[in-house]
Amino acid sequence: MDGATFLTYVKKKFMRTDKDAEIYQATTDIIADMRLNMRAEDFKEEAYIAGISTLGDYRISLPTDFGHLIGDISLIDTSDDSSLGELDKISKQEYDEQYGARLLTDYTDGVPQDYCIYGGQIFLGPVPDSVDYRYQINYTTEAYTEVAAATDPVPFSDRYRNYLRAGVLMEMHDLLENYEESGYWRVKYAEGVSIIKKNDGDNIADNSGIMYSGV
Repeated sequence: MDGATFLTYVKKKFMRTDKDAEIYQATTDIIADMRLNMRAEDFKEEAYIAGISTLGDYRISLPTDFGHLIGDISLIDTSDDSSLGELDKISKQEYDEQYGARLLTDYTDGVPQDYCIYGGQIFLGPVPDSVDYRYQINYTTEAYTEVAAATDPVPFSDRYRNYLRAGVLMEMHDLLENYEESGYWRVKYAEGVSIIKKNDGDNIADNSGIMYSGV
């Protein structure tokens, strides 16, 4: 659906002709909320992140549209295209405790084993001993744009338009202080988000938990 079509779809349940701008704003807000609270298949990406350019560096930037990290970071040595396994994610506090010497001139370098995310960057530990490492990540994107009549397509409006509409109606009735109506649509929206999460989880789940028995 484009923005104008989705607006008409919303107004089948919200019969006001003077709130189009507010409906578009509510649609933008609900899309942002859905993307923040879910790891939807529609917004998943993978990327190889270039490593450090200078020995002694230990921080690399995340993609500008980065939202949620999915899984851990895989380490690749591009000098021979070999996989060096996955890095362990640790907290910034633990990172500072283990790799505090990175700030000194006599730091210890090596093949990265750990990482933390801080300030829109990946902090690597120990300090990488090579500029040939690359880092493969899976993540969800969170680059937002305002929904308008010409928006095509409106995110989530293909398969989940009824859940998206429920969220927009929740926002609109809340705006108008129709709290009973807002509460009704809040329940519908929450149910929809749960269904989307389950559906996407089932799609990406492996078969390790399935047991077959002979006939």
